[in-house]
Amino acid sequence: MQSDTFRSLIAPMERIRWAIWLAVVGPLPIFVAVAYAQFGRSEPAAPLPSISLTMPLVILSVVLALLAPYMPRILLPDSRLRKLIEQSPEEMARDPRTRSVDADRLARIKALPPDEKRLLVIVSNLFAGFTARVAFNETIGVIGLVLAFNSRSFAALIPFVIASLALNLMLPSLLKMALQRAATLGLETGNTPIQPR
Repeated sequence: MQSDTFRSLIAPMERIRWAIWLAVVGPLPIFVAVAYAQFGRSEPAAPLPSISLTMPLVILSVVLALLAPYMPRILLPDSRLRKLIEQSPEEMARDPRTRSVDADRLARIKALPPDEKRLLVIVSNLFAGFTARVAFNETIGVIGLVLAFNSRSFAALIPFVIASLALNLMLPSLLKMALQRAATLGLETGNTPIQPR
């Protein structure tokens, strides 16, 4: 189990992660409501979507779905992450905007055991990859909305929204993502095993 200090350091990052996740998943029901209001009642007479537009967008959606899980590793390769892990506690406590060191954060970081310090660095650096991953997932829903309006068919939206929602529901927490990356890097977790909460 992680220490209370570690959990307090990652809590703000997890709150931001949830806010981003909700901002991405929230529009999906709105897409469904808008498409249903526009085309749900006229379904039998709705024309089929143009194949010249549908196939490229379906292929793009599949590519996005397959690529999304790899975005954290693409944006932050293991070689770069290994270098970041070795940074000093002062660097970890530095505010990226002002470049000043937060004394309270520094004291809490220094109190962490080495395994939790490494894990904190990994969690802190996963935001870009996480954000790219949810953006890819959201784009799939947007593609469905485009196809629904192009074909004037509510049904065209449904598989895309389901795929987008499923991919977003499968997203792990930042801590779980960090634990997976630590495992792939072969990092030691100390005497106490690090377990996701």
